[in-house]
Amino acid sequence: MTPDDPFHEIESENDPIMIAARLQSHRKNMSDMEPKKPQNTPIRWLHSGEHVPDPTLDSPSAAATSELTIIALGKTGDGKSSLLNDMIGRQVFKQKTAVKSQTKEIQESSGFWAPLRPYMLGKANFGTPIRVYDTPGFGDSQLRDTEFLPIIRQKILDLTQPTQTGLHCILMVFKITSSAESIFVSLDTLNGLMSPNKEFWSNVIMVFTHADVNSTQRYQHYKVMLKTKTSKDIQAHYGLQEELPMIFLSTQKYICSYIRGTGECDCERANRNNADCRRRLFEQIMKRRNHPLYWSTQHGKDIATSEDSQAPEANLIMPSAFSISTDLHV
Repeated sequence: MTPDDPFHEIESENDPIMIAARLQSHRKNMSDMEPKKPQNTPIRWLHSGEHVPDPTLDSPSAAATSELTIIALGKTGDGKSSLLNDMIGRQVFKQKTAVKSQTKEIQESSGFWAPLRPYMLGKANFGTPIRVYDTPGFGDSQLRDTEFLPIIRQKILDLTQPTQTGLHCILMVFKITSSAESIFVSLDTLNGLMSPNKEFWSNVIMVFTHADVNSTQRYQHYKVMLKTKTSKDIQAHYGLQEELPMIFLSTQKYICSYIRGTGECDCERANRNNADCRRRLFEQIMKRRNHPLYWSTQHGKDIATSEDSQAPEANLIMPSAFSISTDLHV
């Protein structure tokens, strides 16, 4: 542009408009060079009527971690099968509607456990691969404990062989309305199955089912009694160094109060509760990831079992690096 140009002064470097334009352009360029800060997005809670895609083993988390082995034990009808179906994310095990055990043999299934997936969007990859085992119930109405218990014991032996990945968790399942006497009967049965070893208690988690969000007030006194008295009685009775962890949850699909016509939509409250219960269970199981239960023989001898041997000369032990008092806090 020549000095004779009538717009020379306007377009000169000293013109205020041009200075402002250059400054704005400079600020924009600097802004583009700065790293983008992640935006905080609010949690999106699912509505009870929304469809959630099925979990998949193609999840990145599934490929990065090994399976955790979990077995569920307890009385017939207390919710073992429903709990395992809830963890797997699909109906695999037949649920019981009577005191007669529907499970006549050990059943197993594997999948990716995404505990928060049904309740929060974007949580499908949060979880871990698991292999779960459903067992015949204790206290079968046809008095078949003598038939079932040796089968359960043998399965535990098989899972805890040194060549296997070990048994990470034993879920003792009870209804939240179970009496202290009933709980001790089941725990005594477990203690007999694992005798003479006592260290298996560090892999035990107590899960109380039928703790529906709509029945919080109704079942509150059961929960208080279990946490304040029964838990301490269990610790003293079996000589445990710590109280067994207790998880309270419901495996029933929640129906929104608005859909039922009884009030305003309370899906967020229900999903918060369900997600929190499963998060607690997930945390307790993950604490035991590096401390599976193994079976070994005295003096390193090979394990030998026979059909008429109810107490093989072997002991259930933990890895030598494991210390109940310091390594695991429940």
